[in-house]
Order: sequence, then C-alpha cells, then structure tokens
Amino acid sequence: MAKKNSASKAPKLRFTVSHAMVTLYTILMFTLFPLFLTNYYQSARRDKFWLFVIVTAIVGVTLGIIALCQHFSKSNEKLNTYFDPFKLNLTDIGMLAFLGVTVISTIVALIGAENAGEAFEKLLLGSYGRNMGLLMILMMAVCYFCVSRYFYYTKYVIYFMFIGMTIMSFVAIVNFYHIDILGIFAKYQTNENVQVNFTSTIGNKNYLSAMITVALPFSVGLAVATKDKILRIIAYVSTGLQFMGLLVATSDGGFLGCFAAFAVMLVILSRDRIKLSKFFFCLCIMMASAKLLWLFDLLMKGNNKGYTSFSEIFVYNNFVFILIPVFLLLAIYCQKTKAEHFEKYCFITSLSIIAVGVLAIIVLFIYYSLIDTTSTLGSFTRFFRFDEKWGTHRGFFWIKSFELMNDFNFFEILFGSGPDTFYNVFAVYFDELHARFGDTSTNAAHNVYINYLVTVGVTGLLSYLLFVGSAIVNSVKNAKVNPLALMCVGVIVAYATQDIVNIANPVNTPWFIMFIALSEATRLKANSSERLMEVNF
Repeated sequence: MAKKNSASKAPKLRFTVSHAMVTLYTILMFTLFPLFLTNYYQSARRDKFWLFVIVTAIVGVTLGIIALCQHFSKSNEKLNTYFDPFKLNLTDIGMLAFLGVTVISTIVALIGAENAGEAFEKLLLGSYGRNMGLLMILMMAVCYFCVSRYFYYTKYVIYFMFIGMTIMSFVAIVNFYHIDILGIFAKYQTNENVQVNFTSTIGNKNYLSAMITVALPFSVGLAVATKDKILRIIAYVSTGLQFMGLLVATSDGGFLGCFAAFAVMLVILSRDRIKLSKFFFCLCIMMASAKLLWLFDLLMKGNNKGYTSFSEIFVYNNFVFILIPVFLLLAIYCQKTKAEHFEKYCFITSLSIIAVGVLAIIVLFIYYSLIDTTSTLGSFTRFFRFDEKWGTHRGFFWIKSFELMNDFNFFEILFGSGPDTFYNVFAVYFDELHARFGDTSTNAAHNVYINYLVTVGVTGLLSYLLFVGSAIVNSVKNAKVNPLALMCVGVIVAYATQDIVNIANPVNTPWFIMFIALSEATRLKANSSERLMEVNF
C-alpha cells in the first residue's frame, strides 16, 4: 500500500522539448534518411553519412545540455523522464566500451602513421573504407543514448516509419522492372553495372536488402502486436510490399536475416494463439505477394533485372501456391481452436522444429565442408560447403582475414588496425584476389564481426557483441509483455544475423542502432515506476 502511495506522489511527467526532439529525430530517420539523395547513386552513401552525422550531432548536443542542466538542478523535479538517463545498464556499457575501444584503436593507428594529420582525418571520417570511422561510431553512440532515454511513443511515429519504408520498397520494385519513376537511371543508361546492382534511393542492392531486413520484421511485428485495426491493415500491406522489396533485392543476406527473425518470433508467439494466428497470416501475405510479383512479371514479359537464388524460388516455384492456403488455414485454426494446452504444445512443437532445422543446417555444413568436399552442389546446396569460393568468395575474405591476424602485434590484436581500415591491411591479398576472382580490391571483410575483429581488434569485437547480445536478450524478454519490444525483437535478430554476410555502412547501420535504442527504451520504461511512455496499440 505504501508503494502505491509513493508512486501516486511522484511528480507528474509531461511531454518536453527533449521528447519532442527525439520524436522528430525518429521521424526524420525513418522518412527523410532512406530517401535522401543529392547526386544520384554517386552520392548515396556519402549523403546518408552526412545527414546522419549532422542531425544526430545537433540532437545529441542539445539533449546533452538539457540533461546536464536538469541533473544538477536543485528543483525537486530534476529529470522530466521515467528514469535517470545517466544510469547505465549492460547494453549501455557495451556501446560505451565499443566507442572507447574505437578511440584507442584510432590512437594506436596514428602512432605508426607517416602523416598523422592526414591519417587522423581518414580514420575520423572512415575514408579508407565505407565511412564507418570514429565519427560514425561516435554518432551511433549518441543516437543510441538519445533515443533510448527520450523516445516518447505516439501512434503517428509509426505512420511516419511506414512512409519511408513504403516509398523505398515501391521504388525498388518498379526499378527492378526498369521503370525509372525518379529519373535516376537515365543518368546511367550506358552503365550496365549500375542498372543491375543499384536501386531505389538506397544505392547498392545489398544495402537495399539490409534495409528491408529491418522493415519486413518490423511490419510483421506491428501486425502481430497491434490491436488498432488501421495500424494492422497498414502493417499487413507493408508486410507484402516489404517482402516484394526483399525479393527484388535478390540478396541472400536479407533472407538469412529474415528467416532467423521469423524463427525467433515463431517461438515467442507460440504461447499466444491470437498473435500466432496473425503471424501465420503475415506468412500467407508474403507468399501471396511473391505470386503477385509473378503475375506482374508475366505482364512485363519477364523484362526484369533477373531473379536469383531464394527470390527465384519464391517468385517462380509452384510450391508457393500450396503454402498460401496452408498458412491461411493455420491462421484460422489458431484463431478458432479451443484445444486444451494448445499454447504449451505449440511452443514445444515450434521450438523442436527450429532446433531440428538448425541442427540439420549445422550437420550439412560440416558434412559438405569437411567430409564430402568434391561432389557437385546445386544453387541451393552450395551454401553448405564452406571454402574460399563460398558466398561470392566471401570465404576468401574471411579465411585471409584470420591469416592477417597472425602478423598483428599485441596492440593490433587487442585494438585492430584502426576503424574502417580493412582496405589498408588486406592490400597484400589484392593480387591474389584479382587473379582468382577478378576483383581488384575490397575495403571490407563482408562480415561485420570479422571486419570489427580486424579493424578494432578483439576488445572492439567483444564490446560490440556485448552491446548487440545484451540488446537481443532484453528484447526477447520484453517482447512477451511489451508490444513495441515485440516489433523490435525481429528487427534486431534479423539485422544481427545478416551481419554475418553484410558490410557495416552509414546507409544501413543507423536503422539497426535506432531499433536497438527503441527496444531499450521500452525495457527502461517497463523497469520504472514512473511511466511516461504508455504504449497503447
């Protein structure tokens, strides 16, 4: 009873300038950010890098000043928020450690540099690689702490999120069929590489796939979590559109991430038959949207950039026609069933299916990589044989990266070669890369975790894993009770999984950080007695 009285006497909290800034910042990051271009595809990564850095710096400095003033204020209402923003948790520590190691890595790299001034500028801006230098890591930390501390939920923020996602995916779909509604490809009519590999307002199709890896699980999560009919309809439509966007991106990394996200979501949702019903309906929509692309393909007489791998299976394989009614019937059954202990048996079944599937993948991977290394594998089974040719020769980058570590000194092992300097240290293999695979160079390991291992060392990788791992654990725990966290959990799992074959860059990584911050914001709210952010779906 005393606890109730104490809570009732807590200062009444209000929507402040800090919350307004973060709300506007969140809206900009999901609308303007993915659509922002100044000079066609030539400037896609640079444009988004500077937009993120400048906007985040303005928000971070302003909120920092406000928070410090409130913290040292003598007023009884020191902090107009639901918890102390200066109190750290494990995820916060992971991010701060990652930033700290990046600073140390920069210093270590500067010690051996011939021209310290020029080297510092490149390490700061990430000019050696893909603009993932010290400045970008700093802004990632600022973004995370601002959003996780001051995000204030309102339904209109969700609407704005879907505006950017919808435009991005729709443009990608029509671009795939050579419909240039933005007039971007007109500049590259004689450049076949740009015509095939660049799309929408994102740039490289792998970047688009990584963005869809965020947008698709988010749409499914909202469709499952919301009780608002309008939001649910929007989420269903977006789910179909985002899946079509994933198909036209034709990048296997996106499928890898989304498959992992859906597996985790299936296990979580299996304890709630109504939410599980909505989840199966989302899968039904995805299969139907794939066949909608097939119909569009017929109308366009196959005049597209070319479906590959998983995309080709979903669009052209007739088996998908069977999956549509199967998922629909599962959705209806989960909705209508009154079976006793349904949730318990469903949880055990789904967990068993996922476990068997993962085990089968591991067994096949070991068998074809270590035992049967000579038999011919098809387009799908080729994923189970790891060698230097694996994943469009990603295996070469990974294997050689570990060989590089053998020549590192003690400090380089701990702190790496410097942020985003993979190009510099991997240059010794460029001749072999060109002779065997035709590529003249690379500035990334095509695996975010290995890339961090080389560039910011063991300590950098471990701190990043602490940050991401802690965020995943927190989001999974909180997803059971918080609808906003349920929307975030699939995104975090998907992006963290596809990072195994992805490249950290200013186009994709900010969205990942945003969703980790949103997930942490819901967890901090749940652990607080002062509830500013009542999420009502």
